[in-house]
Amino acid sequence: MSLPLTFLDTKLIQSALVGPDGAVHYTLTSTHGLMRRKSETTISAASGLTGVIYWTEKTFEINGVQRRWDDIESRVGGLLNREHEWDWAGRPYTLKYQDRHRELLAVPKFAQNSSGVVRFTPYHRRGLRGGDPAVIYFPFEMQDEFERMFLLMAVLKTEVKRQDAQAAVHGAARLGRGT
Repeated sequence: MSLPLTFLDTKLIQSALVGPDGAVHYTLTSTHGLMRRKSETTISAASGLTGVIYWTEKTFEINGVQRRWDDIESRVGGLLNREHEWDWAGRPYTLKYQDRHRELLAVPKFAQNSSGVVRFTPYHRRGLRGGDPAVIYFPFEMQDEFERMFLLMAVLKTEVKRQDAQAAVHGAARLGRGT
């Protein structure tokens, strides 16, 4: 079993995450710099834990401890493999999309005290009336708030990067039609 937390906004980095009971578990706020580029995203947990994603510096910060993405993220399985390993404190997770980017999984690579797989389903548009909201599912066994915060940040970074790449492709396609 897992705890589903639903993003209330389609803009993931400017949203609140609520549980099935409607209680807010996380609040995400973002600032933008020059040319509307993402500058930083602050994640505040209901427990008081705070995380910050510094987009331009490519750094995560959790309760004052900073780590560069280069130090905590690595590509697994070579250049063509899209899996990435994230490791903050000796507890590595492999993040990988499946089912044509309809689901992102964070699979633990450590056996002892494994707290299960974290799943993320992105916002899915359904016609003119909206769509299915983005949802992240934390296993009930995962009680470590620090670990949840880290995985939430890794999932957000991975999904925002995918969305940015998709927007760039669609933007280039629109530019090509205008000639």
